[in-house]
Amino acid sequence: IRDRSMQMKSLEQTLDTALFDRSVRPPRLTPMGRAVVEECIPLLRHEANLIDICRTGEELAGRYRLGFVTTAAVRLLPRFLLAASRDAPRADFEFQTGLSAVLQDKVVAGQLDAAVITDADGLPDEFSVSLLRTEPFVFAAHSALMSDGLQGLLSKHAFFHFMPHTGIGKLIASAMQSQKRPAPARTIVLDNLEAIMECVSAGLGFTLLPVPDVERYRTPEVETLRAAGSLERRLVLVAMQNGVLARRTPTLAALLGAQASV
Repeated sequence: IRDRSMQMKSLEQTLDTALFDRSVRPPRLTPMGRAVVEECIPLLRHEANLIDICRTGEELAGRYRLGFVTTAAVRLLPRFLLAASRDAPRADFEFQTGLSAVLQDKVVAGQLDAAVITDADGLPDEFSVSLLRTEPFVFAAHSALMSDGLQGLLSKHAFFHFMPHTGIGKLIASAMQSQKRPAPARTIVLDNLEAIMECVSAGLGFTLLPVPDVERYRTPEVETLRAAGSLERRLVLVAMQNGVLARRTPTLAALLGAQASV
């Protein structure tokens, strides 16, 4: 009690005002003292919230910078925001979209806390990696171009190639180079999946893309052929093993619908 009394007297000296009326026993708050108490109550509540946030363990709380490869953001981001609002109400997120290689470099540089990217070239050892989903590739073309199968597509029609220097594009380029068939009659490079699928729907040629991207923009006239082998896209969540998400990466991955950790 004595220590508390000394603290109150020290506070009065700091504020240069009387907080207690000591002419009565027990001392009572002065009008100024009541005003100070009213101002302190929300401050104490904020202090309690701050301490609570910092003791969350594996729970997501605070502000995080998250990157999404552009081709996946349109599908993953809405579901993620719904899950985060329900299961991580004390977390706020800032988002960037871009190419996988650019997002990967930003995670390494500390400009992003984590990113959803395509794993096409292998990933640095210092990354914590969570597999979100695997997406097989299919060839897609208007039904009018499918009479001779893949051989006919390759030898007679234009190929619409998503940007070869992107994660998806590298997988596509490698698959096309490994085809034991003639090269496409013509290759047209585009940087927009919807534009590619519109051209395919119009019967202007064919493409090779992950199934979800084909299905999103597919019209009834478009048919598909499964790509040979095990060609698939691996969408992964990456973060630095010793970064701010070190303990919370599995929690974040779960909000994104992770399949497994690797």
